[in-house]
Amino acid sequence: MRTVGIDLGGTNIKAGVVDEEGRVLERRSIPTGLSDGAGAVLDRMAGLARDLGLDGTVGVGSPGLIDHAGGRILECPNLKDLQEVPMRDELARRLGLPSSGVALENDANVAALGEHWLGSGRGVDDVLVVTLGTGVGGGLVLGGRLYSGPGGMAGEVGHVVVDPRGPRCGCGRLGCLETLASATAASKRAAEKHLPREAPGDLGRLAANARLGAAAERELLVEIGRDLGRGLGAVLSLLDLRTFVLGGGFGAATDLLEPGVRQGLEERSYGRRIASVRILPAGLGSDAGWIGAARHAMTRHAMIRRGSA
Repeated sequence: MRTVGIDLGGTNIKAGVVDEEGRVLERRSIPTGLSDGAGAVLDRMAGLARDLGLDGTVGVGSPGLIDHAGGRILECPNLKDLQEVPMRDELARRLGLPSSGVALENDANVAALGEHWLGSGRGVDDVLVVTLGTGVGGGLVLGGRLYSGPGGMAGEVGHVVVDPRGPRCGCGRLGCLETLASATAASKRAAEKHLPREAPGDLGRLAANARLGAAAERELLVEIGRDLGRGLGAVLSLLDLRTFVLGGGFGAATDLLEPGVRQGLEERSYGRRIASVRILPAGLGSDAGWIGAARHAMTRHAMIRRGSA
């Protein structure tokens, strides 16, 4: 069976189709066009699914807090026009599917599913996938299954408080991991040190210079990694996870962040476990979201057929 996965973003909608063996059959990307309104965005999502040869179910990954029962985005600053819209039902109607034929989940959670199924977390029962982009997202797989908690907010490692005297986060609190180790935060920290970047938010030059041996850039990435490790230390102490996958726009700098991450883990976790911890770069790149969304739809469909969902 071919399953379509959709990764809804504020700028682009990425989508593709994959079979049950994990073979990627096709992928596409189109502008989201938020300025055209919620209805137009839903039309584009449905059109993309049809163009990809929808055959049964479709999975959707979206940023924000998801109401699973209602099939809608409850809160997402970057997709305000889609908040409270019954996305699952509206997309199902456009595609001629029952509501159960559309599976909606948080984008970091589906990215975790994608990496667990076909990426760097393949073959690992317990893994946290951390997305380092505009913010810091997290998706948690335990016992080989996505764990999102009763309220759908498990894995939100970006809002672990690392420094209670640190910068104010968008959530209102001080010193969340997101304010210290996201790509946005890294860009700001680089600017404060007058380090060269191609553009605000673009850390490619920063990482390239660090790899060439630039001491200031390398030191900054170790500092950022240390803050990231301090946040992940809470996860290690609580869940005894041994595998962390770093993705998102900043995940490509995993090799530069890792020394600091290990220092932060050592500072904030209990027990002699650091040597057995693996810190891996994500393997699927920008495909992780839609692949994971498709996997989520497959899993939900199988559960419904068994009568267990």
